[in-house]
Amino acid sequence: MAKLDSCSLSLPATVSLANAGKGDVNLTEASLSASAASCIAFWGPPPGLSNPIESTDKHDARTAQRVAIGCTDGSVFILDVPAPTSPSVAPRTPHGDPLSPPLSPRRYLGLGHASSRSASPSSTIPALSPFHVTRSRIVSSVTTEQAEAPKNYVDFEDEQERLKGMLKGKEQRMRHASRSRTRPERNSFSTDRSLAATPSSSNGGGSSQKKEDARSYLSAALSPAPSTLSLSGPPSPTLFPAVSSESNSPPTATLRYHVFPPQSSTGRPVSSVKTHDGGRYFTCLLETGALSVHCTSDGRCVASITAEVKPPPSTVAGKVQTTPPMLWVWRSLLVAASDESIAIFACASPHEFYPAGQVMESVSDSERQAIVAVYELILPGEAQAGEASLEHLGQWPVNGQVDTIGLRAEPDHSLTLFHIGPAGHFSSRTVRVLGPLPDTPPDLPESSSTHLPLPNPFKVLKSLSTDHLAGTNKDQPLTRLELSNDVVTGEINSDFPIIGLRAHDNGDAVRWCAWSAQEMMVCDWSNDHLEQSASIPATKVRDVKWMDHDSFVALFSDRAEVWRVAASPGRTPSDIQCQMVQSAPFTPGDAVSLAPGGHIVSTHLKDKTRRIHYLPLEPSMSRPPQSRTLWAGHRSDGGAKLRSRISYMLPLELDLIIAGYSDGLIHRTSLIDLIQHTRQDKSTSDISLGGAVVHLDIVQNPRTNERVLVGGSDDGAIAIWDISTLAACARWTVFTTPLAQVISLHDEDVGRLHGCVLCVSQDGTVAVVAIDDYQFVYLVPGSAAPLARISLSEDNMLLVYADGRARLWDTRTREFWRSMSIEKGEELIQAGGWSQWSIGDRPETRCSLRALNHGASPDAASTLLLDISSVLRQLSATPALASSASNALSPKAKLENARAVLSMLLTFGVSEGVDSICTESLGIAPHPAPLGLSSSDAVSLFPSTARSDAWTVSPEASADRALVILSLLHYLTQYEDLAQDANTVMTFYTASVGQLVLESYQPPSLPRLGQHLLNTLSSEVRHTARLLFDAGVARLSDHETTEIMDNWQNYLPTLRSEKEKESQQSALALCVCGFIAVDKYTLLTPGTLTEIAKSIALYLHDEASPYRSLAIDLCSRGFQVWQQYVDAVEMLRALFTLATTTKKEAIAAQNVGAQARTAVLQIAASNSPLFMTTLAIDILHPRSPTARRAVLQLVVFLVRKQPLVLYAGLPRLLDAVVKALDPNASAAREAALDPATEILSHIVQTFPTVDFHGPTQRLAVGTSEGAVVMHDLKTATRLYVLEGHKRRTTACSFSPDGRRLVTVSLEEAAVLVWKVGSSFTSFFLPGAPPRQGHGGSEPFKRLSFNIGEAAHMSLEETLVNVRFEWAGDRSVKLMVKDSVMTFST
Repeated sequence: MAKLDSCSLSLPATVSLANAGKGDVNLTEASLSASAASCIAFWGPPPGLSNPIESTDKHDARTAQRVAIGCTDGSVFILDVPAPTSPSVAPRTPHGDPLSPPLSPRRYLGLGHASSRSASPSSTIPALSPFHVTRSRIVSSVTTEQAEAPKNYVDFEDEQERLKGMLKGKEQRMRHASRSRTRPERNSFSTDRSLAATPSSSNGGGSSQKKEDARSYLSAALSPAPSTLSLSGPPSPTLFPAVSSESNSPPTATLRYHVFPPQSSTGRPVSSVKTHDGGRYFTCLLETGALSVHCTSDGRCVASITAEVKPPPSTVAGKVQTTPPMLWVWRSLLVAASDESIAIFACASPHEFYPAGQVMESVSDSERQAIVAVYELILPGEAQAGEASLEHLGQWPVNGQVDTIGLRAEPDHSLTLFHIGPAGHFSSRTVRVLGPLPDTPPDLPESSSTHLPLPNPFKVLKSLSTDHLAGTNKDQPLTRLELSNDVVTGEINSDFPIIGLRAHDNGDAVRWCAWSAQEMMVCDWSNDHLEQSASIPATKVRDVKWMDHDSFVALFSDRAEVWRVAASPGRTPSDIQCQMVQSAPFTPGDAVSLAPGGHIVSTHLKDKTRRIHYLPLEPSMSRPPQSRTLWAGHRSDGGAKLRSRISYMLPLELDLIIAGYSDGLIHRTSLIDLIQHTRQDKSTSDISLGGAVVHLDIVQNPRTNERVLVGGSDDGAIAIWDISTLAACARWTVFTTPLAQVISLHDEDVGRLHGCVLCVSQDGTVAVVAIDDYQFVYLVPGSAAPLARISLSEDNMLLVYADGRARLWDTRTREFWRSMSIEKGEELIQAGGWSQWSIGDRPETRCSLRALNHGASPDAASTLLLDISSVLRQLSATPALASSASNALSPKAKLENARAVLSMLLTFGVSEGVDSICTESLGIAPHPAPLGLSSSDAVSLFPSTARSDAWTVSPEASADRALVILSLLHYLTQYEDLAQDANTVMTFYTASVGQLVLESYQPPSLPRLGQHLLNTLSSEVRHTARLLFDAGVARLSDHETTEIMDNWQNYLPTLRSEKEKESQQSALALCVCGFIAVDKYTLLTPGTLTEIAKSIALYLHDEASPYRSLAIDLCSRGFQVWQQYVDAVEMLRALFTLATTTKKEAIAAQNVGAQARTAVLQIAASNSPLFMTTLAIDILHPRSPTARRAVLQLVVFLVRKQPLVLYAGLPRLLDAVVKALDPNASAAREAALDPATEILSHIVQTFPTVDFHGPTQRLAVGTSEGAVVMHDLKTATRLYVLEGHKRRTTACSFSPDGRRLVTVSLEEAAVLVWKVGSSFTSFFLPGAPPRQGHGGSEPFKRLSFNIGEAAHMSLEETLVNVRFEWAGDRSVKLMVKDSVMTFST
């Protein structure tokens, strides 16, 4: 993203409880126990096995074992599982499943099967029920007056029709069941997500491998080991007693972080987690379609997109047909990795509890469809070069259940997507992902769409044949996805509908296990031939995972069964035999998953604390499997400690934060109080709500302009408080779900609801409350689908829902008018007169703080996001600006707030000396608080650990923390008594902290610092980012420098396409490569330096580029390097233009004009000859009069700011200025007259070597060689040169009558007097100096003096301490510092 204001430095900080009492409570661990798990995933080598990959880096994600727990609030917990040194189980299971060897343009190295959410009782509870009854009651607690919800509202659906629809669906299901029981047995096929050998299983294994790894995998895949299982009669399975979930081994996993992906919220469960690039990244899919990619090391989000079902418009008889409403749930992910990118297939199905009377009344269960959407994921390289991206490629319908969809890589570079239809038909189709489309397709009309030409997924398939589906052909728009027609290969021989399938690919054939409600069966699929085993009776199968090509694990609610499969060369179903070899009971959990290799990972709550267990399963085990406890929450009296915790925060100012607590009370507090764990009881509300406070908002009364608080608790109550006293004004209980959002209606165009607020609950119910008299007005009931948007006009309220429907209500009569499609609703809104609000959007705030407030997680509710740029802006506000603000902080309060924030950030305990300076000299007492990392609308919270561990999380986390610390310490340098100590601590955190943290230290990431340099508007943050960047470059070894440059130089703007030149990726590449080249240019090739210099020039000359500031910065720091590879004069001219620009569009937060002037000063000081030459050329030969005027204005700036820069080239510069006043070029003289006059005025006042006599229009300029040049401004010519001094001329001055000129040279200790008035000989010898009264070129008089040491001064001192002062026409005083000498001329 190229917007300069799109990225701010926000640091999440989790504040402790105000009344937690003694003993610390780890809020992140408490949140893991308090959250409901929706899925669990495991990747890496199985716990208990020695790591097959040797690595000395404990942060290497490819060698780590991790557990991911997705929750119903959309968040994910990541835990690290260390590999024991002594293995307890023989390492038989391969790391991941086999992979079919692909040979495609997109070389798919691994495929992950569709990991729908783990079998989880908590995830099967319907969030939307067709029998959900809304209970609305209003209870008054402040006044005795009671309000009651209106009873005359009915839903827009008729109750009888709804009941008929439900009964109709039930009847269709019964008919299908009866048909399936009487259907004769036939050869049947089932296909699932080919787990094809990626560590990215549905439970999260990585899905990409290096090229060298593919060869070893290929040989293993093509040489499957033969089965040694005897088929002479199935032996009795090995049955073990129930496995205790509490093993004797101590927990080994550590909670690494708690991440909140974009759009995560209560009621948006995580449905799938997959890993990529050997575990370095993982993808999280929410049921709402939010798809995000995160770095495994710290949870930061690197790319995100929202999966949406977009049905193409259908027409009948030339009329556009309305799409039937549908509520889709995104269930699972399929992954196919190639060398270039990763293809992600997101699968969705209709919500199983969507009311039957409202959706698909004529569609039976067997005809319901799924949706598959394809996205291309491109990940950064090893050195984090480039940026991650997610691109939508297309979507299409699949006639089958989501859990029966599978994916396989083919040798011809394609992918095969297969599934089982409702009637048992096995179908497959070919998918090809092509390379990027050309920028300008030659035959592509501008108005054409690039979406896939796919059939309407909302229409019922009329037949199982897909020949009628539109394919890709020349008449269709260009697309990167080629999709073949569905091909039906056969049928599954089952009496019951297939509900799930898991597949294994050994390169030659795909073997999969499919299951129904009553049975399982195994099939081999190769060369369009199906070979099926006999049915295996099995009920309540929850999942299946293949351990290898001949073994699989079937997961039930209370046990896991290991089955072996064997096949003979024959081709009859009886030739595939399955037998159970092991049955292992386990304690059911609220989320269970089969890890790669078939092992069981489960989690459950015990004594209100979370437990995570790992149960290894092996087909050849002769002893009971030993369950291993990976993690267990602390059993201490955490419940008592968390009895009154922060449940919601509303930051208004640094010194005003409204905190809601789990006991129903609200408190006024401040940032300092939260950090220092203090709370004033006098600032507490007078009453307690019935549950935990889950939402707070501030609303202004439009009539009185008074502000009040509106909030709600988790029991459905809403209340209003006075903000100054926290006294309750009103309270009602109106919802059955908690309050989610408050919308203030203060605009006049909202109609009759002006002055009210809309309180929206989590289920979409809307309560209208009048703020003026605290009256409950009425209630608008919710819908089975989530509420997406609210629109208001004069007398109407339009509610838009996520299923594509809209309801129109009359706000005057309070009656429901009608229901309509979202298309009709949009037409109504486009007519004008509507105000709109999106549900879930957070209102913009100017406060420096923002609360995370995510669901019921204790750590999220207690987390504040500090916008450091805004905090610094508020702390650094001048008194003049601060006095105009009502919330201005006093100087003492500013200092205390800065100290409080630093008390959380500084890592005490790393250095005793620095700790002493911080506590004793800077007054910063340690108040540790867990910090996190924010990126791209995602937040990661790290549990509280040792303070030094803060530098071992990731380079990006270290960069953000160091940047914030240095920015605040830089603010402290403004205080004179703190400046020296603050600079000392800054030096430590810039260059020395890594030396004490030693081998685990993660140095600040250069790309991360570069992002802040590009995107942060705060000058303080940019300054400290530069310090850290320079320190990071200085730490680089020659090998590291070469490696970084090799990874980044290919992204330089001059090497990218026109569309990509202005991308942030290209700008970041220039930032990283450019600043490294400034200090280490000797390590780089001329070609690399040339591309860097050209890229700088490209941005510098592009007026529309948002990265001109970066180019100016690089010019300033490395001009001497770049001038050898580009036109240095043109680069200087571009800086001149920017330095003197007056365009309004150039006035921005990053003032490029001021930055360009600073760059000009630095270049002038480091390369004066080239600089002065360019100045003189542009003054004498300007491109336009405006350009000359701009250059002359630049000279004035230089005279004011850095006069010494011009000193050596002053004679040449003034010669150019004089020639610019040529009277023969009247237009040019007129344009240059005013700036030239201003320049001469400043130069004469600044430089004692220059003097001007107005009546005669003579200009005298002393030189470093001792000569004095005389100019005539009337004729714009140089008259003559006076050569008398042998050393540098220190000063010169005209007599009042203009007939004498005195010059002095301190190095010679002599004053010379010259006759310069007009004489008779001047008419005959123009240009010759006047006669001095004697022969030769000697001056009229030479006067010597001696002032001792006072004559020895620097050039800079002479500008201030040497001057002439005339007492008369022939008497002058020479003043050198305190010495005064009088001479007669």
